[in-house]
Amino acid sequence: MFIIAAIAYAFSIFIDVSVYHFKYYIQDNKNTRHLLSLINIFQYCSRGFILIFAPIMAFVTESVKDKEEVWFITIVAHFLVILFLLPLYSYRFTSSFSVIVIKILNRFFGKSKPIQLQIIRKHSREVNLFSKNWVLFASNYIAGFLFSISITFLYYVSFSFPQKALILSSMTQLINMFGSIILIIFIDPRIMGAIDDGAGYKEIKILTTSRILVHITLVLILIFIR
Repeated sequence: MFIIAAIAYAFSIFIDVSVYHFKYYIQDNKNTRHLLSLINIFQYCSRGFILIFAPIMAFVTESVKDKEEVWFITIVAHFLVILFLLPLYSYRFTSSFSVIVIKILNRFFGKSKPIQLQIIRKHSREVNLFSKNWVLFASNYIAGFLFSISITFLYYVSFSFPQKALILSSMTQLINMFGSIILIIFIDPRIMGAIDDGAGYKEIKILTTSRILVHITLVLILIFIR
């Protein structure tokens, strides 16, 4: 059961990152708002996976009280995130996956409303991917780091401060809020604006790369603090 928590968390992050790819690959000028609503439905699924992850981690922390188990679930969760995000670099996987998910959601929630998706062709590899985009990369990395460390490290750190559960919970919410602010101010407008201008490929690759590096960093931190 405990490994389910790690898988659920990894799926949550995968969905959060993949929706940016959806917004790039899924385009239909006649049904823009309808498509965005379907993508939002898919994005909210990530919250559902967190609702699987959090209770299991709370149970292991407070009832089982196994610090090693919590450490193991946490590091596996971050390692799985890395594995899950790697396929997003593939044009074939991401474009096909985006279309399949949207068609399924449209069948259930859009009553099979006819949509004509534009074919977004594969881009050539960008040699200078981070040239003049260091602010976007840094903001993505910081936001992703704040999100992930606030959600997953809470349970492991609580073993060191067993009498400070409420304070730790409040601090994680505060950290998560700063991540949300960075996302809203620096990331979303930049990526959505680039997509509206007919670009965006480089931006979503930067987002994906920064998120992978975040979870590599967290895996290294977990190995160091054990």
